[in-house]
Amino acid sequence: MESMPTEILVVDDDRATRQWLCSVLEAEGYVCHPARSPQEAEELLRRTNVQLALVDIYLGDANGVDFLRKIKALQPDCDCVMMTAHASVETMAQAVKDGAVEYLGKPLRIDDLLSLVRRLESRRQQRSNGGAVAEESDPEGFAGTAIIGRSPKMLEVYRSIARVAPTDATVLIVGPSGSGKERVARAIHAHSQRASKPMTAINCGALAESVLESELFGHEKGAFTGADSMRRGLFESTSGGTIFLDEISETTPGFQVKLLRVLQERQIRRLGSNTYIPVDVRILAATNADVGERIRAKQFREDLYYRLSVVTVHLPSLEERREDIPLLVRHFLARFNERNSLQITVNEGGMSLLTLMSWPGNVRELENLIERAAILSATGEISAEDVQRASSAGALSGATPPPIVAKVEETDTTLKGAERQQIVRALREAAGNRSLAARTLGIERKTLYKKARRLGIDLDAPEK
Repeated sequence: MESMPTEILVVDDDRATRQWLCSVLEAEGYVCHPARSPQEAEELLRRTNVQLALVDIYLGDANGVDFLRKIKALQPDCDCVMMTAHASVETMAQAVKDGAVEYLGKPLRIDDLLSLVRRLESRRQQRSNGGAVAEESDPEGFAGTAIIGRSPKMLEVYRSIARVAPTDATVLIVGPSGSGKERVARAIHAHSQRASKPMTAINCGALAESVLESELFGHEKGAFTGADSMRRGLFESTSGGTIFLDEISETTPGFQVKLLRVLQERQIRRLGSNTYIPVDVRILAATNADVGERIRAKQFREDLYYRLSVVTVHLPSLEERREDIPLLVRHFLARFNERNSLQITVNEGGMSLLTLMSWPGNVRELENLIERAAILSATGEISAEDVQRASSAGALSGATPPPIVAKVEETDTTLKGAERQQIVRALREAAGNRSLAARTLGIERKTLYKKARRLGIDLDAPEK
């Protein structure tokens, strides 16, 4: 017997997006029910059974995450997928908590959309046939964690945080220096059941083995020279909370053996004591090193690695998510302005040059350069020249400043070319939808029209 086609509810207040989604899905044989508001969608849900709902998070004055709870109340078996051009840890975590099965970033990509719909369809068929559904390998903030970005790679990070935070799993956060590993750890803690308890961070690479053991496990009076009294370690004082072990790959094999015992037995022994003390902490760890290489070199225990990496969150370098640079720049400038009661802005030339620069120090380096450029700017507006000056001022004595793709005399031509390329790419990824493209670029639609005219872009045929 031929199965009935999957019925999909599409909720988005942008008419062009609704039409595009329905066209793509109906061409694949699915039945679509478009709705421009939660009210329209609720009426559809009361008279039609749907298997999948695609819901935009921002629906005019309404919130798609709030409507998600209504969908699950009316049709509990419906798979809900949230869509947004403005992803964040907080909205992702709330959506997952309220029953969303996935999160799609805008502009939507046809291949990603169809792949997700087919995967969810396959899982539903397995459930209906009485089969077990294998969970994905991905793991099942805290306002102010400032994890900024809406690139596909950052969307994966948000997804991982949202799924692993409510569990008590040990997490290994892997990423280059300056990419924001501690902020990810704080977001995981803040969205966990331990959020009301303390989170303690310690840089393992900055302490000698004996000092690190004393800090984490504590010591008894007389355990070593200078130990004039008993001292509880961080594992005891953080009871019920979370411990973040940064630069875990820099620890010694001797310490790693003791940490492995803590993970296995959930108990510690103070230095100078023979008594084991139960501890209740969640462990998050981070490294910027190639752990596989460390294991092969016998510098890191393989068994400890598997204990720590129950779930692994991979943070991309800034080079891998250049499209997030404008968002980060605006965020850092807003924070700088608030702290200093200023109104510093960045012009198009400055922003374009920032997106062309090399960032070996990742987000941390970008943040420092923005603050330096804001201080050095004489006009209250950061220009390409201000960026160049701040980059040179921040270089170590005798060192070469971070390389910039465009030379100073070629800046104007290069920046226009880069800007044109960004706009054309955004239009192409949005399938020609100008509203979506403008949102992706972080500008108003009328600004998109002006830029297109200035740069000679045909909005009806952006691929040319």
